[in-house]
Amino acid sequence: MNKLRFGRVAHLLAILPVLLYLAFAPMAFAAPDDYDAETPGTLSNDMLYGTAATVIDADSGEILFEKNATARVYPASTTKIMTLLLAVETGWDFDIKVQIPSEAADIARDSSLIPVYPGETTTFRELLYGMMMHSGNDGANAVAVLVAGTVPAFVDRMNARAQELGCTGTHFANAHGYHQEDHYSTARDLAIITHEAMKHDVVRDIVGVAQTTITVSPRGEIPLYTTNYMLNPSSEFYYDKCIGVKTGSHNAAGKCFVGAAARDGATIITVTMGAATDEEKWEDTKRLFDFGFSCYDVYNVDRMFEMTSDSIVQTRVSNAAKDDPYGGMLKLRLAQLSDPNYVRLIRGNDEALLEAFRADFISRCQVNITDSLAAPVEMGKLVGSFVYTAQDGRVITASLVASRDVAAEPERLHLYDLFPFLEAFANPLVQVLLVIIALLIVVLLVHRSVVRHRKERRRRALYEMRRREYEQRRPSRPSSGKRSAKGKQDPYDDLFDT
Repeated sequence: MNKLRFGRVAHLLAILPVLLYLAFAPMAFAAPDDYDAETPGTLSNDMLYGTAATVIDADSGEILFEKNATARVYPASTTKIMTLLLAVETGWDFDIKVQIPSEAADIARDSSLIPVYPGETTTFRELLYGMMMHSGNDGANAVAVLVAGTVPAFVDRMNARAQELGCTGTHFANAHGYHQEDHYSTARDLAIITHEAMKHDVVRDIVGVAQTTITVSPRGEIPLYTTNYMLNPSSEFYYDKCIGVKTGSHNAAGKCFVGAAARDGATIITVTMGAATDEEKWEDTKRLFDFGFSCYDVYNVDRMFEMTSDSIVQTRVSNAAKDDPYGGMLKLRLAQLSDPNYVRLIRGNDEALLEAFRADFISRCQVNITDSLAAPVEMGKLVGSFVYTAQDGRVITASLVASRDVAAEPERLHLYDLFPFLEAFANPLVQVLLVIIALLIVVLLVHRSVVRHRKERRRRALYEMRRREYEQRRPSRPSSGKRSAKGKQDPYDDLFDT
């Protein structure tokens, strides 16, 4: 019995490391079925059905996820992304009428078709729609001859352009992707080519359409339906953020898809290669899309505003107190947003992207601040308006309010504070009246002075006259200043009074 118990204990101790490894490293044995849609950011290579995959940011080209991304794969009809890129780069008028060349018929019998036939005419634009939506090999050959004169010359251009873009594992042997051993690429290279192609609005238009109609003369209208089920709202694989791009499939390549999706200002490009079924291809792409968007931070208008407020919404308040800690500078905040649910996605760990993001946000803002903003200012006071025009054309408005209180500089004590009645003299009419009264007083004083001086002159003149008369009558008798015997002063003495 003891030996049996010892054997069990030894067995448990032997498998304990394995149990611990399985408990703490479950991802090492992950499989596609282990994928958890609730945590898309935990995606691992083993959770994908395809043999190779990648996810990149469509704006910067930054790689967000890779699985065997540099392994050689057969691109199948995803080749047509390069064919479309070269066609767009010709700079042709897309509405020009073109005639389908004979090389359009030089394709394998099991090729996918638009269809178009040699000698027919359509517009260059409609030919490109047919090539991409119906994955028409006939259309790819027609484009190659129209652009370069011959299919081999066009293929040379494809390879040269791939090298220019930095593709290191790609070699094209035809314009459509039908299997040839020397026609290959990598998931990373296909993402690079698609990144360049999606810079063109016309490419986005063509690869993002679920259905349309083209006119081919003399046959008439041909309805087109995309092979990209993620664009079709009635499909179980519909992904509402998907904006393209191209499917591909043959026995050697498996099921392939190069996709693109846009959400809240962010665009990502995904590649999945070598899936066994269409269902696996679409499931892989959905997981890649969800993973890609999980790599971004969510910024609502408030957060974007805070990131750039130092540049666009600071203002100085006049008459602020001298001891104001911010020197009278006032930051503003948003209130009453017209669309509080609007958000944008941005890669927060990339400083260059953040700077570009800030610059883009500032360029889309219009700020109006109240003129002559003066203290005191209360926190929350309405001081202006804000308008943001989003990338998708939406216009979001808000009020600008003060983020804090700003005290005013204390007023100095005035004479009016001590004698309030003096405020009456601040009235302009009263001031005019006081000036008039002052002038009258000055005039009266001057007049009185003039009259007094006139009287003084007359008195002195009279004195001089009397003195002369007296001198003439009593030339030898000086004034004695003595009184007469009766006690009276000499009557002539008053002539000398001054």
